[in-house]
Amino acid sequence: MYKAKWLCAAVVLLAACKSQESPKQAQARMEKESEAFTAAVSAISKRYQAWFAAGQADSIANIFTEQGRQMPPNEPAVIGRPAIKVYEGRHAAVMVPKLSLRGESYMASGPLGVERGATRSTERPSPAHRRGMPATVHDEGKYLIHWHHVNGQWQIADMIWNSSRSMSAARRRAKKKPATTTKPASTSKKKK
Repeated sequence: MYKAKWLCAAVVLLAACKSQESPKQAQARMEKESEAFTAAVSAISKRYQAWFAAGQADSIANIFTEQGRQMPPNEPAVIGRPAIKVYEGRHAAVMVPKLSLRGESYMASGPLGVERGATRSTERPSPAHRRGMPATVHDEGKYLIHWHHVNGQWQIADMIWNSSRSMSAARRRAKKKPATTTKPASTSKKKK
């Protein structure tokens, strides 16, 4: 019995060694997986942009894993589908956005994928929130998305994005005050 266990262990170990990929085989497999990943997430990206413009928070939340994480700039992380739905719903209630995503790099290996790209957005305040807000906000930035292949579909596990615009330039624009007009000083002297 003891020898049989060792024999079985040796067979399993030998089989595992034979199934090891060479670096060339691993690279070829990852290239093939990355091509399929690129096609799948590019299609999701097009739907995401449409959902974002339409304020469809539930559709956006559903492309995340159950415990998916959004990491917006200068805000705490938003974790889980219900929280993402609330976050996106609040944004849609205040702003009317148009978002353009341009994927620049895609890589997948097995059930994991990474996408990197650039963003361009234009947002206007919704009619109820126009007072005190700029008429239109334009921004350009970058993003990184960590994907998981779950039950036959790619879902977002982590998504982070930020602006490519300098914070110091934004602060300078915010500090600029409109020019005020003052009355010129009187040149006439008071009569005594």
